[in-house]
Amino acid sequence: MCVRVALIAGRSHTSGLERVGHMISCSFRSIRSARTGVATLLAAVALFGFAGFMAPASAQSIANGRVLYTTPQFLTHPSCSSGGCHGTNPTGNLNRILNGANNPTAIANAINNVADMAFLKNWFAPSNLADLAAYIANPSAVIALPQPVLSVSAVDFGPINLGSTSNLRIITLTNNGTTALNISSITANNTEFAPAPVIGNCAPVTTPLLPYASCSIGIAFTPAALGTRTGTLTFAHNGIPDYSRVALTGTGTIAPTSATKPMVEYYHAGLDYYFMTSRVSDMAQLDAQPAWRRTGLGFNVYTTAQTGAAGINRYYFDQIAVNHTRGSHFYTLVTTEKEGLFDLNPLNIQIPLMPFNEGVDSYAFAPLVEGVGGRCAPGQTPVYRLFRSPNRFPDNPNHRFTTDTAIYNSFVALGWDGEGVKLCVQN
Repeated sequence: MCVRVALIAGRSHTSGLERVGHMISCSFRSIRSARTGVATLLAAVALFGFAGFMAPASAQSIANGRVLYTTPQFLTHPSCSSGGCHGTNPTGNLNRILNGANNPTAIANAINNVADMAFLKNWFAPSNLADLAAYIANPSAVIALPQPVLSVSAVDFGPINLGSTSNLRIITLTNNGTTALNISSITANNTEFAPAPVIGNCAPVTTPLLPYASCSIGIAFTPAALGTRTGTLTFAHNGIPDYSRVALTGTGTIAPTSATKPMVEYYHAGLDYYFMTSRVSDMAQLDAQPAWRRTGLGFNVYTTAQTGAAGINRYYFDQIAVNHTRGSHFYTLVTTEKEGLFDLNPLNIQIPLMPFNEGVDSYAFAPLVEGVGGRCAPGQTPVYRLFRSPNRFPDNPNHRFTTDTAIYNSFVALGWDGEGVKLCVQN
């Protein structure tokens, strides 16, 4: 809103400052100075008196002054160009606005000395006052300006694996104005997003971008961490405002690598027993025995630790089944299960019926939600675990792991315990 205030103007005579008149002050929006690039807030201006004459300002400063004059600052306050303040055209001299023509000193004196305007002190640069004063003096000046236009306002690179770099995405800047656009810098505030010149005079700048000319740059994404990564690409130039920006985003992911090995499932019909292994030595022995056959099912696990992955421990229970004549293996990467098994055999001695920890067999990812109703992160496949428990199958325990929900459900129907999602592997 406009506030009627007393105003102090500088006078060059021996009486010093003299209190004179009153004026209407108006609120302005925070803008960025087109000449200095300094963000300023001009929330109210009171104009009165005469303190000398400044040389006419450039078209650039008049343009910035017009923005200051016509743009509302707050939802509850009009701009200085409202009819209740100084009007859309300063030449009408509504509320004596022309006292501020080419006279930024009157504006500064009012803000520095009028109590109701004290909150404006140190909020804006002198160049903004000069721009406003220049526009008030000559609002009908033909303002020739560059007009920067970007081809996009945002770029999403999507998922990119750690250690990899995306293809270049092209961003074009066009000058739709009537004067040259001078680009002073092109920067990204996150080093994961790297700009590079492609076509024209974008960077480094040695030649202005002429009216209706364009230049393009490429920008690539190299994630440094998992998850969503963000940044901003900024073109600094002599337009209004003095920058153009592109929002950047991408997602760091883990690549399926060659450092994987298959976890292969075997079945012994005579024992009615399922067994999985990722060890080449195990496979060689089992493949040499006709009683064991591959089911053709399995999944890939990592051979080495990966970012975000956990070790799959393999345990052996000796003499656990069929009247102490058969052992059984068990896999888990679930921390609470590892802790429970440790408590059963803290010295890790290979004795009948007790879990013997054979160490980390391979690596996979822990579920986001573990167990029945569990789920994995996007891009990962859930591995379900079934247990033929002694409650329904006395003296014949067995675990089976599968990524196939149809197999999982069919074995649950046969009486196996469905233990849900216990680990996650790459798709």
